[in-house]
Amino acid sequence: MPNPHRLPPLNSLRAFEAAARHQSVSRAAEELCVTHSAVSRHVAKLEDYLDARLFERRHQQVVLTKRGAAYAQRLHELFQQIQEETFRHFYAEPQRGLLRIGVLSTFALRFLIPRLARFKALCPDLTLRVQSAKQAANPADPEIDVAIVLAPSNAPGVVNQALFDEELVPVASPVLVQGQRVREPDDLAPFLLLHAEPRPDDWGLWLRTMGASRVDGKAGLHLEYSGLVYQAAADGLGLAMAQTMFVQDDIDRQRLTRIIDRPVVSGRAYYVAHTEAKADEPRVVRFIQWLKDECAQALAATHPRHAV
Repeated sequence: MPNPHRLPPLNSLRAFEAAARHQSVSRAAEELCVTHSAVSRHVAKLEDYLDARLFERRHQQVVLTKRGAAYAQRLHELFQQIQEETFRHFYAEPQRGLLRIGVLSTFALRFLIPRLARFKALCPDLTLRVQSAKQAANPADPEIDVAIVLAPSNAPGVVNQALFDEELVPVASPVLVQGQRVREPDDLAPFLLLHAEPRPDDWGLWLRTMGASRVDGKAGLHLEYSGLVYQAAADGLGLAMAQTMFVQDDIDRQRLTRIIDRPVVSGRAYYVAHTEAKADEPRVVRFIQWLKDECAQALAATHPRHAV
């Protein structure tokens, strides 16, 4: 039995919480900047200390036990409280009370803004200024503290941190496809395809990858940006080629559905970028850690079973 007056090994707790949150040892290792085997050793050490199984090992997967899931949820809450208290006591400086975020319009509308109240609750004294545009912000701009971009910046003195890979999947209003036979990519031929003008090849990429031959990936209706495409799809106008991370809330609320659930990785990825001069600023560090946590949780929701 573990000694009730001693703390469990803290590195093991952190490794277990990360593996449980990602549902993946590999992703936990990436987050913690350690090896896959190091995370596995930490989790095994914690299980030995607790004399309890936290994960069930299956082929290419780790699945939380019932006790492991409850323990992981509580640890996540406690780690967040530690982050909040640390920020409140040491980093909430009035003279650094403004954070300027440059972000693409669709990322702002579909991902950042719906979650931003949670960050504001963590940092109530921090004033936020979100500057969204159809073109990516320049992280070297002196009027920007952090930028969220769809490709790493190659500007001198800029630090890029990966958030998640871009993944595409076709979606539509459940009403539009109700009663329709849609099993294979070529079954999409009768429907109107919706395109975002800045992303003219999304449909073509997915159709080529799927080997479709009867669907014209360039035909259809072209709209100014992706946010309009998602809205039009939810209203039943046609089919959207969606970035999976931006439509999960609509899928959960049954406003959209994955027509053919075969996502394609586009080869691009989202990054948060900032200058080296801002790398140690507490407001920037806190926002980036929060954003990474939100991305990890959203990724787990879109991929409920991650490979190890």
